[in-house]
Amino acid sequence: MTAITPIQPAVSETVSKDQFREAMSRVGSAVHIVTTAGDAGTAGLTVTAFSAVSDAPPIVLVCVNRASRSNETIKRNGGFCVNILSAQDQAMADLFAGRMSADPNEDRFQGLKIDKTASDAPVLPGCLAALDCRLQNFVEVGTHSVLFGAVHAIISGTDGPGLIYRDRGYHAL
Repeated sequence: MTAITPIQPAVSETVSKDQFREAMSRVGSAVHIVTTAGDAGTAGLTVTAFSAVSDAPPIVLVCVNRASRSNETIKRNGGFCVNILSAQDQAMADLFAGRMSADPNEDRFQGLKIDKTASDAPVLPGCLAALDCRLQNFVEVGTHSVLFGAVHAIISGTDGPGLIYRDRGYHAL
């Protein structure tokens, strides 16, 4: 797997980082926890930047901040699991977003009853579904890596409303 040449984003002369963030806070996005496990270790983080790319073959993408410890762990492990959260998973979303502890090295999986995918990535309890992915490629864009994963297994979870993040708060959908 070889990363594509980094995209050099145009620098906006008229839109500030704060203006952009405020506008993006108005977008409702489903909440997911991306997990990984392997030789590089176990890691997980909360994301809203996730999308299906193709259904034949099934490919998804997830955007991860390049400064995140999970970013490099996912790349080195070569795979990840996208846990699609239910409306009841707000506390878990906050835990994996780092809002529950000031310690960035805290084991966020401690005390959770997790299952494992075929590739060993953690599947979190109560998720609506989980997508077990092999990292196919990634592109570095601005502050984030866009990670492309081939979906090799889907684990069905619970039924119920999904968790959405909008206007800097959680909502059920």
